Amino acid sequence: MQSRQQRGTYKPSSQSGARLAKFSVSDRGTNFEHIASVSRSSGLEKDGDTLKNFDVQEEYRVFVQGKVDDYWAKFPRNSDLSESEDRRRAEVQGNLLILFRKLREGISSSKRRDAFAVEVYETSLYLSIIFQAPAQTTSILSHLLPDLYESASTPSSSSATVLLASLHSLVIHYPSQRPYFEWLGTLPRPYTLTGEPQTWIQDVSRCLRRCEYLRLGVLTQRATLSHLIEFPPPRSGSPGSELREEAFHTLIGSLRTHARTTAWRIVRNAYREFGLRSPSTKTWIARTLLLDGSHPSENEAQDVEKARDPVDLWFTAREKLGEIGRKEGSEASWLVKLKT
Repeated sequence: MQSRQQRGTYKPSSQSGARLAKFSVSDRGTNFEHIASVSRSSGLEKDGDTLKNFDVQEEYRVFVQGKVDDYWAKFPRNSDLSESEDRRRAEVQGNLLILFRKLREGISSSKRRDAFAVEVYETSLYLSIIFQAPAQTTSILSHLLPDLYESASTPSSSSATVLLASLHSLVIHYPSQRPYFEWLGTLPRPYTLTGEPQTWIQDVSRCLRRCEYLRLGVLTQRATLSHLIEFPPPRSGSPGSELREEAFHTLIGSLRTHARTTAWRIVRNAYREFGLRSPSTKTWIARTLLLDGSHPSENEAQDVEKARDPVDLWFTAREKLGEIGRKEGSEASWLVKLKT
């Protein structure tokens, strides 16, 4: 895996690069830090239509990528941040999403429908998922599928987006799956999943409905995903597949978190005491609660926690929430606290 600074680096295509050579930021006198938003200015504010210009859009895309690269350098994933640093990270994430939204507004207003437009929308999609901004994800998907793909004549790049959209719907509407199935019914046939990806997402959906968490753990473990999900190679000038894969794993991680919460509620209602001294018991709990570190994001999380046992971490966290307590005289036994 490449380093964060290398992920998602945008480079203009040869055709775009030739055009950009004629228009530097300094020559235009454009201040990209404060460029007007098309939607807010409604064309009335000074330079309010600037982002409708194709060349400016491409210059602005390079400018925004510099901001993205700075973000990855300053905030590596799973870094141990203080509360103030975490707030700052969230603020920077929000600002990046605003910059991409401005660019999308310019593209939409100019009715641009080409590979550049698709790349901007796709990159916006990946970042909105990674930064966990579901409202923006939903909005972006509504433009991409199927309208932008159809008008840009690039249906071959849509399969990964359909998969991400499927997972996104399962995550944001969990535990209900009605919106997911309704959305599937609206997809034109050329954009529906086929083969192994289709079988896989159907299995995931079924496991969630039936509370089959052991099976869900197998479907979402690293070994399964590595050979099942193959993202198409990036087009020329696109940010590459790294952001796409990271967005995919982010959604998988969110889905596992939802399932874990439900599984824990079921287990708590079924058992009044947990003895963690037995390795077999710990293994069973880890698999049932999807705590076995079989997903990449969970392996990284364990690294941050100095590779502490994930089951011990989970029970300690539940103790702080008042859901369980240690049995008197035994460090390895936990009692479920009845709700009052």
